[in-house]
Amino acid sequence: QRASKSPQNNHHSKPTSMEDIGYATIALVLETWDAARATTKDYEANFGKIALERLFVLEPRTKAVFGFDKGEAHADAKIAGHAKAFALLLDSVLQMLGPDLDFTRDILKQVGLRHKKMGIEPAFFHHMGRAIMFALEKLLGSKLNEREIAAWEEIYGAISHQMITA
Repeated sequence: QRASKSPQNNHHSKPTSMEDIGYATIALVLETWDAARATTKDYEANFGKIALERLFVLEPRTKAVFGFDKGEAHADAKIAGHAKAFALLLDSVLQMLGPDLDFTRDILKQVGLRHKKMGIEPAFFHHMGRAIMFALEKLLGSKLNEREIAAWEEIYGAISHQMITA
């Protein structure tokens, strides 16, 4: 199963910097993002729900960050809002990738600082990368190839590194 080939799976490799990401990699990620968006109505809610539910399985401590440690009824009422907000944030970050890296870095630092204040630990980013890949693979299935997976790993590695080091 490809889910094992997730972003930042190798903790010993040097993270990709924003400057190292080429246009072809960005284009490939944006193409797969657009393809995944076209697979379902209300993409943000569906993608976000799949990713967050997977995150909670991979790292149960993340439930508390989202306020989902207070029981099932409470979680069900809140997940739709968090799912959509998560997918929209990811979409915004992906759309910012491009020639103005200073702007992108500044935004990612701000987002990273906000995440730290919310109690998101650096270790959670690895699990979020795995959850993102899981959601993409669930929506795209066999349409997601090894080149696309590698592009997502590179992009997510650079984005998460920028946020973690904020």
